[in-house]
Amino acid sequence: MATVDLRQFRYFIAVAEERHFGRAAANLHIAQSGLSQQILKLERSVGVQLLVRDRRGVEVTEAGEAFLDYARLTLELADRAVESAQLAERGKKGLLRVGTTVIGMPPKAERLLQIFGERFPDVEVDVHPRLISELIDGISTFALDVAIVFTPFKSVDPPPRYQELGSYELVAAVPEGHRLAKLERIPRSELLKEPYLDAPRNINPELSGYVHHILFGEMPHPQRVEVPVVEEARRLELVAKGKGIAITVVHPGLERPGIAIRPLDEDTPPVEYGVAWSAIQTSPFLDSFIELVREIAASEDPSSAA
Repeated sequence: MATVDLRQFRYFIAVAEERHFGRAAANLHIAQSGLSQQILKLERSVGVQLLVRDRRGVEVTEAGEAFLDYARLTLELADRAVESAQLAERGKKGLLRVGTTVIGMPPKAERLLQIFGERFPDVEVDVHPRLISELIDGISTFALDVAIVFTPFKSVDPPPRYQELGSYELVAAVPEGHRLAKLERIPRSELLKEPYLDAPRNINPELSGYVHHILFGEMPHPQRVEVPVVEEARRLELVAKGKGIAITVVHPGLERPGIAIRPLDEDTPPVEYGVAWSAIQTSPFLDSFIELVREIAASEDPSSAA
Protein backbone atom coordinates (compact mmCIF):
# COMPACT_ATOMS: atom_id res chain seq x y z
CA MET A 1 0.00 0.00 0.00
CA ALA A 2 1.31 3.47 -0.92
CA THR A 3 2.35 5.63 2.01
CA VAL A 4 1.52 9.33 1.68
CA ASP A 5 0.77 12.05 4.19
CA LEU A 6 -1.85 14.76 4.22
CA ARG A 7 0.75 17.44 3.62
CA GLN A 8 1.60 15.86 0.25
CA PHE A 9 -2.09 15.83 -0.62
CA ARG A 10 -2.30 19.57 0.08
CA TYR A 11 0.82 20.23 -1.98
CA PHE A 12 -0.47 18.25 -4.94
CA ILE A 13 -3.87 19.97 -4.87
CA ALA A 14 -2.21 23.40 -4.80
CA VAL A 15 -0.06 22.61 -7.85
CA ALA A 16 -2.94 20.98 -9.74
CA GLU A 17 -5.18 24.01 -9.17
CA GLU A 18 -2.54 26.61 -10.02
CA ARG A 19 -0.97 24.62 -12.88
CA HIS A 20 2.30 26.21 -11.76
CA PHE A 21 4.88 25.24 -9.15
CA GLY A 22 5.99 28.80 -8.42
CA ARG A 23 2.49 30.13 -7.73
CA ALA A 24 1.58 27.05 -5.71
CA ALA A 25 4.73 27.38 -3.59
CA ALA A 26 3.96 31.06 -2.96
CA ASN A 27 0.41 30.21 -1.88
CA LEU A 28 1.71 27.51 0.44
CA HIS A 29 4.51 29.74 1.78
CA ILE A 30 7.19 27.16 1.09
CA ALA A 31 10.24 27.01 -1.19
CA GLN A 32 9.55 25.84 -4.74
CA SER A 33 12.38 23.30 -4.51
CA GLY A 34 10.83 21.77 -1.40
CA LEU A 35 7.44 21.60 -3.09
CA SER A 36 8.93 19.84 -6.13
CA GLN A 37 10.65 17.29 -3.90
CA GLN A 38 7.43 16.50 -2.06
CA ILE A 39 5.52 16.03 -5.33
CA LEU A 40 8.23 13.66 -6.58
CA LYS A 41 8.00 11.68 -3.33
CA LEU A 42 4.22 11.53 -3.74
CA GLU A 43 4.50 10.25 -7.31
CA ARG A 44 7.01 7.59 -6.23
CA SER A 45 4.67 6.49 -3.45
CA VAL A 46 1.66 6.32 -5.75
CA GLY A 47 3.67 4.70 -8.52
CA VAL A 48 2.38 6.81 -11.42
CA GLN A 49 3.08 10.25 -12.88
CA LEU A 50 0.53 12.76 -11.64
CA LEU A 51 1.89 15.95 -13.22
CA VAL A 52 3.66 16.84 -16.46
CA ARG A 53 6.12 19.70 -16.11
CA ASP A 54 7.31 21.98 -18.91
CA ARG A 55 8.48 25.57 -19.37
CA ARG A 56 4.92 26.87 -19.70
CA GLY A 57 3.69 25.37 -16.46
CA VAL A 58 2.12 22.13 -15.32
CA GLU A 59 -0.45 19.77 -16.76
CA VAL A 60 -2.31 17.19 -14.72
CA THR A 61 -2.18 13.68 -16.16
CA GLU A 62 -5.25 11.48 -16.47
CA ALA A 63 -4.04 9.59 -13.42
CA GLY A 64 -3.50 12.91 -11.66
CA GLU A 65 -7.08 14.00 -12.38
CA ALA A 66 -8.38 10.76 -10.87
CA PHE A 67 -6.10 11.25 -7.87
CA LEU A 68 -7.14 14.90 -7.46
CA ASP A 69 -10.78 14.20 -6.59
CA TYR A 70 -9.85 11.67 -3.94
CA ALA A 71 -7.08 13.88 -2.58
CA ARG A 72 -9.62 16.66 -2.05
CA LEU A 73 -12.08 14.22 -0.51
CA THR A 74 -9.38 12.79 1.79
CA LEU A 75 -8.45 16.24 3.10
CA GLU A 76 -12.08 17.20 3.57
CA LEU A 77 -12.83 14.01 5.49
CA ALA A 78 -9.74 14.52 7.64
CA ASP A 79 -10.91 18.03 8.53
CA ARG A 80 -14.39 16.72 9.26
CA ALA A 81 -13.03 14.01 11.52
CA VAL A 82 -11.64 16.76 13.73
CA GLU A 83 -14.86 18.78 13.53
CA SER A 84 -16.98 15.72 14.30
CA ALA A 85 -15.04 15.03 17.47
CA GLN A 86 -15.48 18.65 18.55
CA LEU A 87 -19.21 18.58 17.70
CA ALA A 88 -19.69 15.31 19.60
CA GLU A 89 -18.42 17.00 22.73
CA ARG A 90 -21.27 19.52 22.29
CA GLY A 91 -23.87 16.78 21.83
CA LYS A 92 -24.03 16.93 18.04
CA LYS A 93 -23.88 13.83 15.83
CA GLY A 94 -22.35 15.47 12.81
CA LEU A 95 -22.15 18.30 10.30
CA LEU A 96 -23.90 19.36 7.11
CA ARG A 97 -22.38 22.23 5.12
CA VAL A 98 -24.94 24.12 3.06
CA GLY A 99 -24.06 26.78 0.51
CA THR A 100 -26.49 29.61 -0.25
CA THR A 101 -26.49 32.55 -2.64
CA VAL A 102 -25.25 35.91 -1.42
CA ILE A 103 -28.60 37.60 -2.15
CA GLY A 104 -30.34 35.34 0.34
CA MET A 105 -32.44 32.19 0.32
CA PRO A 106 -35.75 31.62 -1.46
CA PRO A 107 -38.73 30.88 0.82
CA LYS A 108 -38.74 27.16 0.03
CA ALA A 109 -35.03 26.95 0.83
CA GLU A 110 -35.56 28.72 4.14
CA ARG A 111 -38.36 26.31 4.94
CA LEU A 112 -36.12 23.41 3.94
CA LEU A 113 -33.45 24.37 6.46
CA GLN A 114 -36.04 25.06 9.15
CA ILE A 115 -37.70 21.66 8.78
CA PHE A 116 -34.37 19.84 8.60
CA GLY A 117 -33.27 21.54 11.81
CA GLU A 118 -36.51 20.48 13.50
CA ARG A 119 -36.23 16.89 12.36
CA PHE A 120 -32.50 16.56 12.99
CA PRO A 121 -31.66 18.84 15.94
CA ASP A 122 -28.46 16.88 16.63
CA VAL A 123 -26.97 17.81 13.23
CA GLU A 124 -24.92 21.01 12.98
CA VAL A 125 -26.01 22.89 9.84
CA ASP A 126 -23.22 25.21 8.70
CA VAL A 127 -24.47 27.81 6.19
CA HIS A 128 -22.04 29.43 3.72
CA PRO A 129 -23.29 32.37 1.55
CA ARG A 130 -21.30 32.51 -1.71
CA LEU A 131 -21.51 33.41 -5.39
CA ILE A 132 -23.19 30.74 -7.50
CA SER A 133 -19.96 29.80 -9.31
CA GLU A 134 -18.29 29.40 -5.91
CA LEU A 135 -21.16 27.21 -4.74
CA ILE A 136 -20.62 24.81 -7.65
CA ASP A 137 -16.87 24.81 -6.98
CA GLY A 138 -17.62 24.07 -3.33
CA ILE A 139 -19.65 21.01 -4.34
CA SER A 140 -16.92 19.84 -6.74
CA THR A 141 -14.16 20.17 -4.16
CA PHE A 142 -16.28 18.69 -1.33
CA ALA A 143 -16.06 21.87 0.74
CA LEU A 144 -19.88 21.93 0.65
CA ASP A 145 -22.28 19.02 1.00
CA VAL A 146 -25.16 20.75 -0.77
CA ALA A 147 -25.81 24.17 -2.28
CA ILE A 148 -28.91 26.19 -3.10
CA VAL A 149 -28.30 27.51 -6.62
CA PHE A 150 -29.94 29.27 -9.52
CA THR A 151 -29.84 27.62 -12.93
CA PRO A 152 -28.19 27.44 -15.31
CA PHE A 153 -24.87 27.13 -13.48
CA LYS A 154 -21.30 26.46 -14.60
CA SER A 155 -20.38 23.10 -16.06
CA VAL A 156 -18.02 20.90 -14.07
CA ASP A 157 -16.87 17.32 -14.50
CA PRO A 158 -18.48 15.33 -13.07
CA PRO A 159 -21.64 17.46 -12.98
CA PRO A 160 -23.39 17.76 -9.62
CA ARG A 161 -26.73 16.15 -9.01
CA TYR A 162 -29.63 18.58 -8.95
CA GLN A 163 -33.22 18.84 -7.71
CA GLU A 164 -35.47 21.76 -8.63
CA LEU A 165 -37.16 23.51 -5.73
CA GLY A 166 -38.97 26.42 -7.35
CA SER A 167 -38.57 29.49 -9.53
CA TYR A 168 -38.30 33.25 -9.27
CA GLU A 169 -40.04 35.85 -11.40
CA LEU A 170 -37.71 38.40 -12.94
CA VAL A 171 -38.66 41.99 -12.08
CA ALA A 172 -37.38 45.44 -12.98
CA ALA A 173 -36.14 47.94 -10.42
CA VAL A 174 -36.75 51.47 -11.73
CA PRO A 175 -36.45 54.90 -10.08
CA GLU A 176 -39.61 56.18 -8.41
CA GLY A 177 -41.30 58.71 -10.67
CA HIS A 178 -39.75 57.15 -13.79
CA ARG A 179 -42.05 56.72 -16.77
CA LEU A 180 -41.77 52.93 -16.49
CA ALA A 181 -42.86 53.07 -12.83
CA LYS A 182 -46.28 54.14 -14.07
CA LEU A 183 -46.81 50.80 -15.85
CA GLU A 184 -48.27 47.71 -14.20
CA ARG A 185 -45.94 45.51 -16.28
CA ILE A 186 -42.88 46.62 -18.22
CA PRO A 187 -42.50 45.30 -21.80
CA ARG A 188 -39.02 43.91 -22.37
CA SER A 189 -38.67 46.10 -25.43
CA GLU A 190 -38.83 49.15 -23.15
CA LEU A 191 -35.75 47.94 -21.25
CA LEU A 192 -33.67 48.61 -24.36
CA LYS A 193 -34.48 52.32 -24.16
CA GLU A 194 -32.95 52.88 -20.72
CA PRO A 195 -29.45 52.56 -19.21
CA TYR A 196 -29.23 48.95 -18.01
CA LEU A 197 -27.24 48.46 -14.79
CA ASP A 198 -25.82 44.95 -15.01
CA ALA A 199 -23.67 42.83 -12.71
CA PRO A 200 -20.23 41.66 -13.93
CA ARG A 201 -20.88 38.75 -16.27
CA ASN A 202 -17.75 36.88 -15.30
CA ILE A 203 -19.26 36.29 -11.85
CA ASN A 204 -21.75 33.82 -13.31
CA PRO A 205 -21.53 33.72 -17.12
CA GLU A 206 -24.09 30.93 -17.53
CA LEU A 207 -26.87 32.59 -15.53
CA SER A 208 -26.02 36.05 -16.87
CA GLY A 209 -26.22 34.77 -20.44
CA TYR A 210 -29.52 33.04 -19.74
CA VAL A 211 -31.09 36.19 -18.24
CA HIS A 212 -29.77 38.34 -21.09
CA HIS A 213 -31.30 35.94 -23.63
CA ILE A 214 -34.64 36.05 -21.79
CA LEU A 215 -34.66 39.84 -21.80
CA PHE A 216 -33.04 40.82 -25.07
CA GLY A 217 -32.54 37.73 -27.22
CA GLU A 218 -29.23 37.69 -29.07
CA MET A 219 -28.82 41.45 -29.38
CA PRO A 220 -26.52 43.35 -26.97
CA HIS A 221 -28.14 46.02 -24.83
CA PRO A 222 -27.22 49.40 -26.40
CA GLN A 223 -26.90 51.14 -23.02
CA ARG A 224 -25.54 48.37 -20.79
CA VAL A 225 -23.55 49.69 -17.82
CA GLU A 226 -21.56 47.10 -15.91
CA VAL A 227 -21.47 47.90 -12.21
CA PRO A 228 -18.06 46.53 -11.13
CA VAL A 229 -19.18 45.12 -7.78
CA VAL A 230 -20.85 41.84 -6.92
CA GLU A 231 -23.31 43.22 -4.39
CA GLU A 232 -26.78 43.88 -5.78
CA ALA A 233 -27.21 46.66 -3.22
CA ARG A 234 -24.83 48.87 -5.21
CA ARG A 235 -26.89 48.53 -8.38
CA LEU A 236 -30.07 49.32 -6.47
CA GLU A 237 -28.43 52.42 -4.98
CA LEU A 238 -27.69 53.62 -8.52
CA VAL A 239 -31.28 52.90 -9.56
CA ALA A 240 -32.55 55.03 -6.65
CA LYS A 241 -30.26 57.84 -7.87
CA GLY A 242 -31.80 57.69 -11.34
CA LYS A 243 -28.73 56.24 -13.07
CA GLY A 244 -30.62 53.46 -14.82
CA ILE A 245 -32.73 50.36 -14.31
CA ALA A 246 -31.79 46.92 -13.02
CA ILE A 247 -33.22 43.42 -13.33
CA THR A 248 -33.45 41.22 -10.27
CA VAL A 249 -35.71 38.70 -8.57
CA VAL A 250 -38.10 39.33 -5.70
CA HIS A 251 -36.36 38.68 -2.38
CA PRO A 252 -36.30 40.11 1.15
CA GLY A 253 -34.67 43.52 1.26
CA LEU A 254 -35.50 44.41 -2.31
CA GLU A 255 -37.99 47.12 -1.39
CA ARG A 256 -36.23 50.37 -0.53
CA PRO A 257 -36.81 54.14 -0.81
CA GLY A 258 -36.48 55.65 -4.26
CA ILE A 259 -37.14 52.41 -6.14
CA ALA A 260 -40.25 50.98 -7.76
CA ILE A 261 -40.40 47.24 -8.47
CA ARG A 262 -42.41 46.22 -11.52
CA PRO A 263 -43.01 42.80 -13.15
CA LEU A 264 -42.12 42.24 -16.80
CA ASP A 265 -44.19 40.82 -19.67
CA GLU A 266 -46.45 37.99 -18.56
CA ASP A 267 -44.65 35.56 -20.89
CA THR A 268 -41.21 36.30 -19.40
CA PRO A 269 -39.67 32.95 -18.37
CA PRO A 270 -38.75 32.59 -14.69
CA VAL A 271 -35.36 31.78 -13.20
CA GLU A 272 -35.26 28.34 -11.62
CA TYR A 273 -33.55 27.49 -8.34
CA GLY A 274 -32.85 24.22 -6.60
CA VAL A 275 -30.35 22.14 -4.66
CA ALA A 276 -27.10 20.74 -6.05
CA TRP A 277 -24.92 18.10 -4.44
CA SER A 278 -22.08 15.73 -5.27
CA ALA A 279 -22.53 12.04 -6.04
CA ILE A 280 -19.71 11.40 -3.56
CA GLN A 281 -21.19 11.92 -0.12
CA THR A 282 -19.18 13.77 2.49
CA SER A 283 -21.87 13.81 5.16
CA PRO A 284 -23.89 10.85 6.51
CA PHE A 285 -26.90 13.18 6.73
CA LEU A 286 -26.95 14.09 3.04
CA ASP A 287 -29.49 11.41 2.06
CA SER A 288 -31.93 12.64 4.70
CA PHE A 289 -31.49 16.22 3.49
CA ILE A 290 -32.08 15.32 -0.16
CA GLU A 291 -35.14 13.25 0.78
CA LEU A 292 -36.56 16.36 2.44
CA VAL A 293 -35.63 18.47 -0.59
CA ARG A 294 -37.71 16.18 -2.81
CA GLU A 295 -40.56 16.20 -0.31
CA ILE A 296 -40.71 20.00 -0.31
CA ALA A 297 -40.24 20.24 -4.08
CA ALA A 298 -43.26 17.97 -4.58
CA SER A 299 -45.51 19.99 -2.27
CA GLU A 300 -47.68 22.83 -3.55
CA ASP A 301 -47.28 24.74 -0.31
CA PRO A 302 -43.80 24.56 1.26
CA SER A 303 -45.34 24.71 4.71
CA SER A 304 -47.26 21.49 4.05
CA ALA A 305 -43.99 19.57 4.28
CA ALA A 306 -43.70 20.30 7.99
